[in-house]
Amino acid sequence: MICIEENSHSLSDFQTCEYRYRYSVIDLLSTPDEKYPFQRGSGVAKYLFYWYTARQKRYTWDKLKRLEWKLLTRMTKDKAFINNEKQEDDTLHIMSRMKGYFEKYRTESYRVIGVEKGFTEVLYENKNVLFTYSGRPDLVVDFGEQGIGPIDHKTESRRSDLTLFQNQFLGYCWATKSRFGMINYVGLQKDSKDNEVLRRVFFSFTDEQIEKWREDTIRWYYRIMYSRINKNYLRSWRCDGKYSVCPYYSLCTSSSQNEEKMRVNRDYVKLEERYRSW
Repeated sequence: MICIEENSHSLSDFQTCEYRYRYSVIDLLSTPDEKYPFQRGSGVAKYLFYWYTARQKRYTWDKLKRLEWKLLTRMTKDKAFINNEKQEDDTLHIMSRMKGYFEKYRTESYRVIGVEKGFTEVLYENKNVLFTYSGRPDLVVDFGEQGIGPIDHKTESRRSDLTLFQNQFLGYCWATKSRFGMINYVGLQKDSKDNEVLRRVFFSFTDEQIEKWREDTIRWYYRIMYSRINKNYLRSWRCDGKYSVCPYYSLCTSSSQNEEKMRVNRDYVKLEERYRSW
């Protein structure tokens, strides 16, 4: 039996460009330094994890406020909010934004069920293949009448709503057997007020939409399987990314295998193991 496990990141990599998938998932290549927007976003997510874990444990009002003070104090020593490339320190700004976040959402009534709780679910199985899909929603909460659903934190430097029909949100709803979820935007713009950039966007899908995602994803898994078995990956010739060009652009533009190998050794690090959602 052939077993294939993917998550929203690896699946989207393959759908974007099979070569990107090869470099990232098969060859386990990564750039040495994380891009600052991702570094900063990971820092914010860490403090939200602590805060929502306390919410899940149902801290009293006073105990929660004491925790918030400790988190804000800890941020003063956190290097995640320092942009070394541009020699900029965003620590005080992000502390202020997180303080505004705590104050705005401290009294919300959603019951927190899970905080960064990972899953691996069987997408499809027969006598020849086992396809599993994994993920880790930032939160799973009880929305009340709408039922249980996932919440995903997103930091942004400028206001821009994400497309809802994507692997991450549809996959989370499929795995959690929910039809309703929310994106929790934490805007980090310096020229905006908290009430303008701390916002929520709700989404919902029908049973038919989620099932169609599952059916299409099974077909993508077969394409991934054939590419991996044959060790034959197709370039998409699309090299743009969210913040810059594809991180593997220099490898695809190498004029020879020797030059590609030289650039791998010079510009990339090899991870010890594949990224997993949990």
